[in-house]
Amino acid sequence: MITAAKLGLTYVPIDFRLTDHEVLSILQDCKPHIFVVGPAHLALVERIRDRAGSIQRWIALSQAPVPGYELYEDLIVRGEGGGLAYADDDGLFCILYTSGTTGRAKGVKISHRATLHNGLALAKAYAVDEHTRFLMSLPYSATGVVNHSSGPTLMMGGTVVFDEVRNFEAARFFSVIERNRVSHCQLVPTMMFRLLDSPDRTRFDLSSLRTVGYGSAPIPAHRVQQLTEAFGSVFVQAYGMTETCSLATTLNWQDHDVVGTPRQHILASCGRAVAEVEIRIIGDDGREVETGSVGEVAIRAPWNTSGYWANDQQTRELLRNGWLYTGDLGRMDEEEYLYIVDRKKDTVITGGSKVFSPEVEAAIASHPDVAEVAVIGLPDEQWGEHVHAVIVLRGGAVLTNEDIVAHAARSLSRYKLPKSVEFVTEIPKTSTGKYAKNVLRRLAVERPSVPGGLS
Repeated sequence: MITAAKLGLTYVPIDFRLTDHEVLSILQDCKPHIFVVGPAHLALVERIRDRAGSIQRWIALSQAPVPGYELYEDLIVRGEGGGLAYADDDGLFCILYTSGTTGRAKGVKISHRATLHNGLALAKAYAVDEHTRFLMSLPYSATGVVNHSSGPTLMMGGTVVFDEVRNFEAARFFSVIERNRVSHCQLVPTMMFRLLDSPDRTRFDLSSLRTVGYGSAPIPAHRVQQLTEAFGSVFVQAYGMTETCSLATTLNWQDHDVVGTPRQHILASCGRAVAEVEIRIIGDDGREVETGSVGEVAIRAPWNTSGYWANDQQTRELLRNGWLYTGDLGRMDEEEYLYIVDRKKDTVITGGSKVFSPEVEAAIASHPDVAEVAVIGLPDEQWGEHVHAVIVLRGGAVLTNEDIVAHAARSLSRYKLPKSVEFVTEIPKTSTGKYAKNVLRRLAVERPSVPGGLS
């Protein structure tokens, strides 16, 4: 990443979890000239190499010779090439391919200027400085690492701590924090819940932690209280997306210290806009809605993307009149806290009424035996769509469809209740920890039947 920036090249990281077809799709889309690969992925690359016609140099991160590849270490020893190239501020720093929750991944263009502005804003929001030791816990291809963690840390003269990200394990995570005196990390809620529930938590010295950032979803108030009691007042929620270079709003440390107070409701929000960011809530008529009303979240920031790589149509849909339309539905309260209600494409419309999946997920997740839940809409001949809940139970727990519906009915109107419930051992996720609802919908449609819930 740093080498590419200093040479004036464009950095395009690839998620290690992608299939042959998905990797090839990215290569055919952005047409790179240089490809650098580690030993763990050589077999995949060999399977698609003859179809990646744009690549002129293949470089292996390997100690031993690899036929058909230049060795990275040899290039360093030879030191070939000229001096550094100083890229234009508005030139491309990287192309980050989205995790694809709404379909095929798109290449998001991020400039050097956007990266710098976002990095400085993040450093302020997370209190990153030269003493920071930021642990990378998410895939290195994600904006949560490139623009949200490693970039700001290096800008401020801090230290980046790398660890294995393929399989998140609580004990290993705690050990890395203790051994390296980690001060910062960025997680998703499912990872945080694993840490909270781990019996290994009390065996390690975690006193070095100053900031634990998280994103992708708010955390229920009772879980925030548990997390704060376990780890201290170290949590900061950040809302953004790859297209906003990672950052738009934050729910800061003080905002989390409201459990049991009249302001506890703000824990359901993702905070307020950081400096230099403007947020509007836009209705279906294209006008800004009243405070408290739901509409699409639009963001204006100096670090927004300039668009999608080689995709003018979707760029026009994303960027309109200087504003970035996120595809998220949200509302703003009187204090300008932003509440994300749903993804626009994930809203379930049943019998003409809108059901926002996070509201249903929160109701079901409040059951003590529910570990994870994702809610989607499925085709329904009578209602158009019906609410379908996919649930992972805690170890040893046994619940029925009726148990789930009865629990949700305590806080939800009848039309919002799941009409079908499915218990699984794992919910598919994107590389950034979000539920892959497009995959859930496809799997549900492919099955001959879905378990019943409520008629």
